[in-house]
Amino acid sequence: MEVKLTKNQRAVANAANKSDKRFVFHPVLCCVHIRQGLIEASNGHILIQKKIDYKGEEKILLDIDEFKKLKDKKPRGGVLLELEGETVRDLGDGVTILTKQPGTFPDTDKLIPSGKPVFKIALSRKELKKLISALDNTDDAVQFYFYDSVSPVKLEIPSEGTVALLMPMSIMVD
Repeated sequence: MEVKLTKNQRAVANAANKSDKRFVFHPVLCCVHIRQGLIEASNGHILIQKKIDYKGEEKILLDIDEFKKLKDKKPRGGVLLELEGETVRDLGDGVTILTKQPGTFPDTDKLIPSGKPVFKIALSRKELKKLISALDNTDDAVQFYFYDSVSPVKLEIPSEGTVALLMPMSIMVD
């Protein structure tokens, strides 16, 4: 079975990067998970999913650091992985063997809230990227304050004296 992953789909590994500077109270599974229709990544604090065109029944766990080394192959416009038994190969210029990780990935369908939200805020990715690029690259926590369905969201990093507001482009109250 083969699965093609675009650069955008592989970006899930960047969001769930391993971090040595955080304290955790439980064992953390830092990996990329490929399952039917989805690629997922988690580091114990962040979970991200993206849809992919994979119809196989097999579920694959891969190390995030190893996965991030994969590069797009031209003219494919992505990475082509071949899944065969215990072997995962990147079918690029030279064949790269990836190591499957032992363990099981959490059932994310049960983790992701599906109830009715209090409110939703829609913000363009471009604006969100601008905001994030203005923050210092430290491990200090960013605190989010949600006041009501019509007020902006306040972000604060007390240790560096940073305060930001997200003025929603639209607010949808269900």
